[in-house]
Amino acid sequence: MVRRFEPDEPRRFNPMYWLMVFLVIIIWIWAFKLYFDRYEYLHPEITWAIPGIDVELVEISGVLLWKEVPLPASAEGIVTYPQGTGPVRVSRGSVVAKITSGNRAYEVKAYQQGYFVAALDGKEQTWRYSEIWPGFQTLPEPGALNRLKNGLLVEKGQPVGKLIEQPQELRFIGYSRILGNMAEQIKNKKLLVKMDGVDTVSAADIRVSTKTGNKIKLYLTLPWFQPESVLSRKYTLTIEAGRTEGALVPQTSIIELDGRSGVYMVRGSRVVFVPVRGKRVDNKMFIITEGVSVGDAIVEDASTAREGRIQLW
Repeated sequence: MVRRFEPDEPRRFNPMYWLMVFLVIIIWIWAFKLYFDRYEYLHPEITWAIPGIDVELVEISGVLLWKEVPLPASAEGIVTYPQGTGPVRVSRGSVVAKITSGNRAYEVKAYQQGYFVAALDGKEQTWRYSEIWPGFQTLPEPGALNRLKNGLLVEKGQPVGKLIEQPQELRFIGYSRILGNMAEQIKNKKLLVKMDGVDTVSAADIRVSTKTGNKIKLYLTLPWFQPESVLSRKYTLTIEAGRTEGALVPQTSIIELDGRSGVYMVRGSRVVFVPVRGKRVDNKMFIITEGVSVGDAIVEDASTAREGRIQLW
């Protein structure tokens, strides 16, 4: 007897079956996440507080003042500079320029030791403290520096450069906001200054200061005077306005809880929340002045941590 072939009926979509499959997948993902959350909680990344110093630097834009005297050509002719166009340190009586007129040569000598530079900006006779200091108006703009060259034709009496006598004090006038511990420094008539951010700190004497609101106008004697300073009357002075010493940690270690900044500190096999005080510094770091000591172990990522037991090893 031969059975007759009968095709199976097509399967119908079973929503309950696929719903169960979906639920199983969700439960599996949830359980997997719980496991790893638990693992990360029990094995947090740990960092150690290291010693740190944060130096608050304030940059002040202003102008420089010094005593200078133009040196005139003693005759009409072609000028050359035997010691270069400078700025160069010269001794008293040394020849800084020669004027060739026909078959004759004339010498221009330094009347005093100092810095010679073959350059002029037209402010040599008017750039004075009495003209710059009064009031709180914007500081004047110095003229463009015109560098003189060998082979220039000059007339008799025309300046061939200028001499900045040495030794003399380099002075600075500028405006600044009062930041950090500047108020205390100004009270003591001295400011901690640097030529730039990497220079060692020195003390500048405050000759005169005038305050209006949180802005102050300063007239200083700088503790240096390099030859290169005479190439520009504009200057940006760096002031050290305070130092903060403490324990340095990553900013990710800091968390806000109930309006308080703190870290999760490791004590034995437990993690506890410890309030701290400090401030953010460069390079994504935070310097702590209260609450944590150098060498303390803390959780590196506070956003994933909580108080309780952990397994370090």
